[in-house]
Amino acid sequence: MNRNWLFLKGLARGQVHWHSQPRVFEERVPGARVHLLDLPGIGEAHDRRAPWRMGEIVADIRERFLDLQRSPEVDASLPWSILGISLGGMIAMEWIASHPHDFQSAVIITSSAANVSPPWKRLQPSVGPQYIRAVLARDVAERESRALSVTVNDEQRRVELVQSYLKQVDSCPMPMKVVQRQLIAATKWRAPNGLPIPTLFLGSFGDGMVHPSCTPALAARFGAPLRMHESAGHEIPHDDPHWVADQVAEWL
Repeated sequence: MNRNWLFLKGLARGQVHWHSQPRVFEERVPGARVHLLDLPGIGEAHDRRAPWRMGEIVADIRERFLDLQRSPEVDASLPWSILGISLGGMIAMEWIASHPHDFQSAVIITSSAANVSPPWKRLQPSVGPQYIRAVLARDVAERESRALSVTVNDEQRRVELVQSYLKQVDSCPMPMKVVQRQLIAATKWRAPNGLPIPTLFLGSFGDGMVHPSCTPALAARFGAPLRMHESAGHEIPHDDPHWVADQVAEWL
């Protein structure tokens, strides 16, 4: 079925960080048309207040989503699905629980929740300090290199991604106070009791940032289908964008 897709990135990430995934997704998921929105306070939404609470983040993005639906570049006759990774996955789950008619299906990648997994699994102690230093670093190249060393397992891909982002950094403002508020929102977020639309969960046994058990725990909570990558890092769309697209296509 042809459909529009809304993609949401994670902590301290903007839409420019999707890199090749939207293109690969449209190529391999029949009829997919991908649309991107930044979280409040980052990138194209840098002039918007960054909330501390997940529900307020949803309200901000949903306001812009409703505007996007009315824009001329969007086929209004097509239904919508949502795909979110990490913090973006938390936002997606909160969204579909509170506004069940906005989307027909959802894909959640390497996400977690405070009432489903303990803190030491949501951010593994072995990499936690390094990742926090990364997202709070003021030097852009250092921030990207440190973050990707935790989230991407393919070393060559890390180099490509850093260079790609440095060419676009001016288009993706990322104030530290926004990142701090995102951290608080993610840390406190609790998963809803149920998800009212079909939802696919994607995780990886090679995730070095969030324990690989977190995604299966969410899938089990909601009785939802689960697919696990054998070796990709937390950012599966970077390590293996084709696998992500193929899992979604097969599931649909």
